[in-house]
Amino acid sequence: MFIAYFAINSSPTSALSDEDWDSCVHAAEIVPDRSIRGCTAVIQAGERMITQLAAAYNNRGVALRSSGDIDRAMEDYDRALRLSPDYYVALNNRGVALMSKGELDRAISDFDRAVQLRTDYLGAYYNRGKALGRKGLFDRAIADYDLVIKADPKNPTFLFERGTMKANAGDQSGADADFERAESLRSNGARTTRPR
Repeated sequence: MFIAYFAINSSPTSALSDEDWDSCVHAAEIVPDRSIRGCTAVIQAGERMITQLAAAYNNRGVALRSSGDIDRAMEDYDRALRLSPDYYVALNNRGVALMSKGELDRAISDFDRAVQLRTDYLGAYYNRGKALGRKGLFDRAIADYDLVIKADPKNPTFLFERGTMKANAGDQSGADADFERAESLRSNGARTTRPR
């Protein structure tokens, strides 16, 4: 699953330390506790524009999810979306949290909305593919993986995921071709990129 944090391009105001601001913006998946503290300071200071507060809630949600607190992460994604209803990154991240709770229909709905808002947002297609696959909707999952592979054809993770869906759908030869291509890319040092 791919979770995205949102970098906020703005300098901190006087009540916030540079460290709090930087932690909120950059540390969500890397150092969750630091990011939670930084984003909480940003939120409590209340000195940001609405979109920046929404991003702070989203980033804290990413950090909370990374530390295993799915329910609090969901609360923060909900707050971000109340502030900025078309915030496609928060929709994607809430969808990932919903998927981890087994709420696949709601997760797919969030991913659908995210790709409606931003048709080139690969993370939402990838995550929707995973959710569709978990529901047994393999053909639809494969279609989403086709899109991300078209955009990033040398990503072995995408090929492996599509191969898994093809195998589940009964297309073993198609699955084997994807697995072989993924393995070839990995053995040639291809990097695995995360769609944002």
